[in-house]
Amino acid sequence: MSAFCALAFCLVASGGAWGDSISIQNASFETTNALTIPCAGTGCAYNFSLPDWTIAGINASAGSFQPGSSSIYFNTALPDGSIVAFINTGSISQTLTGISLLANSVYTLSVDVGRRNDVAGADYSLNLLDGSNVFCTSGPSSNASITAGTFADITLTCATGATVPGGFLGIELTGDGRQINFDNVQLDVTSSTVSTPEPSVLALTFVGLLMGRLFFMRSRRNRYLQSASS
Repeated sequence: MSAFCALAFCLVASGGAWGDSISIQNASFETTNALTIPCAGTGCAYNFSLPDWTIAGINASAGSFQPGSSSIYFNTALPDGSIVAFINTGSISQTLTGISLLANSVYTLSVDVGRRNDVAGADYSLNLLDGSNVFCTSGPSSNASITAGTFADITLTCATGATVPGGFLGIELTGDGRQINFDNVQLDVTSSTVSTPEPSVLALTFVGLLMGRLFFMRSRRNRYLQSASS
């Protein structure tokens, strides 16, 4: 009975695809160095740094931006928190150390991309990296299609095959134009290949074994009581 319960729980837990969210450091850019440069509007300030992200590119210009309470820049609240990242030129990226690409999996990168009221459209891209190489990209897109003063949830979906390169997974956001804004970066993976049992599978297996053991002990006790009363 114990073996049957454990097998049943394992089949339920491990069968089919599984999904997971991948942790990103400073995903909403709320962690900042001092915002020392003022800008128009109440509470508006910015700087040229992004903790946990690497700013790169020729003449790269990017950093943390706090629009403040004025409607000069946005008509609605920011997607998450009070600070966003901005890129004028170059890129911001983050290597997810210890996380490698999985075979036969689908990665979904979701980023809120903003267009300020006072800025015309500019190009940006969302990229997923394998080491230093781009293995999937949204290609150049323009935030001119986003309503001025708002953010849009932009999604990049990438599928891997049976074999994958060996570098660590990374995220890269690029900009080519004045003040493209980013917020609330999220990355999920769904895989149909499970080579190592997940913690949840092990937990369910343990529950199955425990239930089977309790059932066996109860049945044995009942048989003993019946024999003693005969």
